[in-house]
Amino acid sequence: PGVLRLTLDEAIALFLKQNLDLIIASYGIDAAKGRQITARLYPNPTLSVSTLSAYTQGCNLDKCGAVAPSLTQLFEVAGRRGYRMEAAAQDTMSVEAKFEDAVRQLGFTLKDSYFRVQRQREHLAVDQEIQGILVKLLQGFTGEGKRGGTDLDRVRLGLLAVNADAHVFQDMQRVEERSGDLRMMLRVPQDVELELETKLTYRRAEPNLARLLGYALENRPDIRAKRLTRDKRKTELQLAKAIRIPNVTTNLGYSVQGPQGPDNQQQWGFGLSVPLPVFNRNQGGIVEADVAVMAAEADIEKTEIQIQNEVGVAYRKFVLGQKLFEAMGGALTRAAALFGAAQQAFTKGEIGILDLENTRRSYADTRENYLESVFGHQQDWLRLEWASGRDIAH
Repeated sequence: PGVLRLTLDEAIALFLKQNLDLIIASYGIDAAKGRQITARLYPNPTLSVSTLSAYTQGCNLDKCGAVAPSLTQLFEVAGRRGYRMEAAAQDTMSVEAKFEDAVRQLGFTLKDSYFRVQRQREHLAVDQEIQGILVKLLQGFTGEGKRGGTDLDRVRLGLLAVNADAHVFQDMQRVEERSGDLRMMLRVPQDVELELETKLTYRRAEPNLARLLGYALENRPDIRAKRLTRDKRKTELQLAKAIRIPNVTTNLGYSVQGPQGPDNQQQWGFGLSVPLPVFNRNQGGIVEADVAVMAAEADIEKTEIQIQNEVGVAYRKFVLGQKLFEAMGGALTRAAALFGAAQQAFTKGEIGILDLENTRRSYADTRENYLESVFGHQQDWLRLEWASGRDIAH
């Protein structure tokens, strides 16, 4: 199987190019542009041909018949075509904003999946390190020393090594599971091994809540899409009001007749027809369009409240996550030094297997907690960028 090495930026670029959900969403933009083309079109004219003739008193089609072609054209009034074009353009912009929001949503999922793989690989590295230490201690264990019970210690140490092996294999399973999710998003074959090169790291930042909130309320793609939808609904309300004014239909015709009639030779005809707005003046359509505008306004208000809460919660979690990480201080260094000293003491016979196991467990827990704090900080960073719709590092 091949190996695909990807930084986070390279994974994002591949995702934007190959993700099927984004490709499907992009088709909606093409469909909206098709509706724009339809909105610009004029009604087609209608061509009709009628004939008449008498067949008595020596008449036939040649002598007494007539052929009358006519052309009918509907003319839309009150700016209906313009309103349709404007509504279609606003619909296209709304669909484009929804596509940007899909990129924002799925992009967050991609980054989350990317770093979840890295998180599991870091867990694997911790367990492999401990596994290697225990195997080394077991191989160097001679049973000699000042302490008693060396055979029992050897058995206990062997059990610890077996448990460490089990933890390593469990980590490998989790890595493969997370990698599968990432392969799905990147549309990468299952037999390709992913080598992710962007590590989990801690980056300190001081984001400005008011600035992030203002940017999100103004520029986040989902709120822009809803505002464009509201503008479209307002245009559709104008169109519904314009429908009250009836369209005009014109008719132009010409009659070619035989030498004996039935009427004067070569007649032209012209007609106009207009429906009388006596009963139906699109009253129901106007009410429906007005309600659609009010619903769109309420949806915008709901989204604004949602954005404010998402940004506020993400900001507070980010600040608390930084404090949590910094509170750990040098705990990892101290735990590593303590575990190293315990190994040396166990080798010299100064401590027993239980003391070694307690120290090992404390070291492993500290490593795991440190890793989870870094991962949690990374998640808080991504969540704040997702909520605000921008890079918080700038």
